[in-house]
Amino acid sequence: MRILLASYADSSYFFGMVPAAWALRAAGHEVRVACQPALTEAAVDTGLTVVPVGRDHMLSAAADGDTPPLSLSADGLARLGWAELSAAYSGLVMWWWKPINEPLLADLVAFAREWRPDLVLWEPTTFAGAVAAEAVGAAHARFLWSVDLPGRLRAAFLRAAADRPPHERADPAEEWLTACAARHGVPFSEELVRGRFAVTQLPASLRGDVAGPAPLAVRHVPYAGHAVLPRWLRTPPERRRILVDWRAWSAGGDASGRALLDTVLAGAAGVDAEVVLALPDEGVRGPYPVPEGVLTIGPGAYYAVVPTCAAVVHLGGFDTYCTALLHGVPQLIAPEPGLLDAALLAGALRDARGGDVLPADGTPEGVRAALERLLGDAAVAEGVALLRKEVGELPAPDALVPALEEAAAAHRPAARG
Repeated sequence: MRILLASYADSSYFFGMVPAAWALRAAGHEVRVACQPALTEAAVDTGLTVVPVGRDHMLSAAADGDTPPLSLSADGLARLGWAELSAAYSGLVMWWWKPINEPLLADLVAFAREWRPDLVLWEPTTFAGAVAAEAVGAAHARFLWSVDLPGRLRAAFLRAAADRPPHERADPAEEWLTACAARHGVPFSEELVRGRFAVTQLPASLRGDVAGPAPLAVRHVPYAGHAVLPRWLRTPPERRRILVDWRAWSAGGDASGRALLDTVLAGAAGVDAEVVLALPDEGVRGPYPVPEGVLTIGPGAYYAVVPTCAAVVHLGGFDTYCTALLHGVPQLIAPEPGLLDAALLAGALRDARGGDVLPADGTPEGVRAALERLLGDAAVAEGVALLRKEVGELPAPDALVPALEEAAAAHRPAARG
């Protein structure tokens, strides 16, 4: 088969798709990555064949800084009135989905018509991938990097809209996608929003509902770009080790992110353990004065230190979350407001007894107490072990390939041009 991966320029979301792409290549399929130019270097670094399409998004310039944090938990959505829910949904379309998709849509469709893929796997907010697939009669699927955030919000919106009078039911996603797809001869359908099927990287106990047919599951394989391992990581630690993974710092404000990191490191210093700090590239947030005695590791190599740790403290990044699950390491999560899925992931993990949630206004003493509990609580050890077993039973990427081959044959629409 010819398989096209489509992603806007966000490396963290794209990286989750890469191990499956490697597996497809190893199985003999042709694989191409279509992405905005800004992602080209990171995509080429994976060893895959890359096709830059369109223009780079202007997401940071378009973002509405006055939009309050949105809770996508069932309780959070239930508390929203119609006006709030409609405004939140419209905001995501206007300030996120539209700015990232429109610069690449036309060129992506043009490439799909040139190359004629059989299957398109698209990052779940790169709706241009669905339009391109429908335009050429290719099967297509969302490759979820977390819980189904777009599907969850759309389901809540449609349920609420059904109770409104007809003149109040304007659907911002449908209106926008209808106009975009029509330019390429594609009518609107729910498949443009949720794909013809989906691939999830979360175990059933943590994933929640996924829109559309039952998703295909695959085990998350950690990858965050090229990595260089330090010499100290080549030998087992002499003491317990705690990883403080702050690579998602770029999602939030400088001042709050720095203050919370200071608090976490001060609290971890009170635990009898070696502390390792992972930060984003210096160009993202500028230099951070690492306290004496704290080891550091590059952003691409975080996954190599997790198996050696007794606990991981992080902001709710999906890759760290899944890597800790894979190796059975308890997690203390301080949900980053800029990551819409962080609080959901943290809450699900706490409910499964695999970790705990640190309040944004936590203190060093609170951090130390939370870590000591995670390190010594038998219930947490049991919960972590159960989650590790569940994750270990998910198919590895090579085992996903036959399921994708079958799904591609079953979900192929008619070509439109």
